[in-house]
Amino acid sequence: MSKKPLTGTTKLAQANPIASAPEREVQGLRLVRRKPKTTLKNFRLSDSDIQRLHQITEAVNRESEKFLSETAVIKGLLALGEKTNPAKLLKVMKEVL
Repeated sequence: MSKKPLTGTTKLAQANPIASAPEREVQGLRLVRRKPKTTLKNFRLSDSDIQRLHQITEAVNRESEKFLSETAVIKGLLALGEKTNPAKLLKVMKEVL
C-alpha cells in the first residue's frame, strides 16, 4: 500500500497555540512545581557520636507520637543549633572535641 504524500501545509502546522491563547494566561501558568533538589553530605562520626545520636533518637521517639528517623533528629539538631548562641555552641564543641 502506498501512502499519499502530503503536499502544502496542514491545519495543524498552521495553528499557533501561543497566538490563540491570551499572553498573560500563558505566562502565569505553572504546570510543574519543582522541589528544591537535596544534596547529599556524608559525615564521619566516632562510635561515641553514633551512640549519642542513638540515645537522642530514642529519647525523642519516646516523647513523639510518631517514629522519627535519625535524619529527622539531625535536622532538628541543626535547627536548634541555628537558634543557639554561637559562643555557647563553641564552648560545647570545645568540650566534645
